[in-house]
Amino acid sequence: MADTTDINKASADEFQRVSQVSEQGAQFIVQKREELGGFSSWEQIQQVTGISTMMVESLKDAGFYVTHASTSAGRTQPR
Repeated sequence: MADTTDINKASADEFQRVSQVSEQGAQFIVQKREELGGFSSWEQIQQVTGISTMMVESLKDAGFYVTHASTSAGRTQPR
């Protein structure tokens, strides 16, 4: 996929466009992101209630990436 989306800026609707992410899963991701002030790794996202390894892989495959707050250039591109 040519388009990429920062997981720390994506809306619940954008998450739901990924086949493995339900409406509830998208809400959990957004809620946890707000609690943490953003995700800094895929491991943090995988710890969100209801988010499976399959969902994380689907997000990566769909072009989502994680921006690392501790580095100015750091972003983890999807596989």
